[in-house]
Amino acid sequence: MYLGERIMQACKHRGLSLSRACAAAELNYSTLHSQINKNREIPFSTIDRLGASLGLPIGYFSASKPSLHVEPSEAATAIQAEAARALSDLMRKQVAAMADWGYRIGTDDVLDWLLAENSQLVNYDWLADRIDLFYPAMPGDNMVRPYKIGAQSLSAKYFRLHDTEDFVQTVGKFDRAILDDLVNAHTAAADQTYVISDRALDQVVDGVRVRGTYRRLMAPVTDLDGQKLMLVFSKLTQFSGG
Repeated sequence: MYLGERIMQACKHRGLSLSRACAAAELNYSTLHSQINKNREIPFSTIDRLGASLGLPIGYFSASKPSLHVEPSEAATAIQAEAARALSDLMRKQVAAMADWGYRIGTDDVLDWLLAENSQLVNYDWLADRIDLFYPAMPGDNMVRPYKIGAQSLSAKYFRLHDTEDFVQTVGKFDRAILDDLVNAHTAAADQTYVISDRALDQVVDGVRVRGTYRRLMAPVTDLDGQKLMLVFSKLTQFSGG
């Protein structure tokens, strides 16, 4: 799907004609209409203003889409193997639906908000379900302590987490090296404005093997009550089987 089609789709999802969307974004309708119909280059400034007017992140208009895959582990039972295949299909459908409706929030979107709000948890309703929040890592911690798991965060989807208790029970089963790495990462990020890294994952949870790479943004934040927390936002880069 090329950029012009994404623009028309965005207008449709917001219940607007292209002309009304242009008026709301203070764009020249004739110019954009011609660029779309003739498949001409559309300036970034146009997409930026249109996205802001429609309430969509810039990433919505990107043509790139992550791939993902879950598969049964070698020791999985027949029922677990079937569940893994069903989960894989469901995840693909969810990602496609999120993309269609403008929910492909990217790392840059989160980083822009983080810097604009000076690391305060304000004006983030659009993001709240897609981030995980943790209490600050303390000396002697043997795993990170969740404060809130976002219902649409990457960890919630891939490990079928519904709340902080699910996180403790599921992540607590990870290899000791991974748990130590998480604690160390949280500790190191506490002294930074933010930390972005590409991470590899290969874990088996309830007979389902989840593996691949993802991009992780970690940033210390403060809520309105002054509680210091660690924000974690993760985005797929590639998940594959083999």
